[in-house]
Amino acid sequence: MARALTAAGHAVIGVSRQSASQLSSADIHSVPDLTDINALAAAFSGCDIIFHFADRADRKSYARKDIGAAADVLKAIRTAAMQNGISRIVAFSSVYANRPESANDRYGRSKRAMEAVGLAPAPGVPAIIFRLPPLYGPGARGAVRHIARAIENGWPLPFSLARAPRRFLSLDDLADLCAHVTDLDNVTFDRGVGNIWVPVARKSGSLAAVSHAIGGQRTRLLPVPGIDRLLGGYLPRGQLERDQDELVKAIGWRSPG
Repeated sequence: MARALTAAGHAVIGVSRQSASQLSSADIHSVPDLTDINALAAAFSGCDIIFHFADRADRKSYARKDIGAAADVLKAIRTAAMQNGISRIVAFSSVYANRPESANDRYGRSKRAMEAVGLAPAPGVPAIIFRLPPLYGPGARGAVRHIARAIENGWPLPFSLARAPRRFLSLDDLADLCAHVTDLDNVTFDRGVGNIWVPVARKSGSLAAVSHAIGGQRTRLLPVPGIDRLLGGYLPRGQLERDQDELVKAIGWRSPG
């Protein structure tokens, strides 16, 4: 995201939990505790917009004690932004926040708590919230990493007939979204504020399509009848179109991929 925004002509400042001695760039500020409002306020000085991605890297490692951490961080970010007069905050959640409530879904509960903080009227201004679907592209993790590894190893995948709609987004699309949001005029940006949106790429909206998007000519898919029903988790027909149309109407962004 930082490289894409820099290429688009924006000056980017990063915030890292690593110590200053571990950082290789002067454009990255060390904030070991992301609930430290004063440290965040110092790091945000001179900024116009904040993109908030920070969270635990592995959703499966969530413990009960972690559930409120993301909400605490976003509350601190909003307070630090307010101290700097920053009125644009973009927070990234996950489509897992939209799954049915369950006692073991600590990651989804954490994301929902974070979203509630982002949508609240105070402190400062509410955020635009994007629920990210699984991301694919160089370095992407999660479920698509297993698909990428299988393709790299030349293993066939049973997805030739897996054409039911599913949510995916490439890292390039996400970078384009960040650049688009950065360049919005105030009126258009404000239309997105205080709402939750799901950015999707319709062209890669199935397991078959995303496998081809990841591996290109290297992708080997086998036809397994009924594979979508066996795997489950697909969307109602037309949902990808509704996701995209809502975002186009609100802020004018459509996946270029």
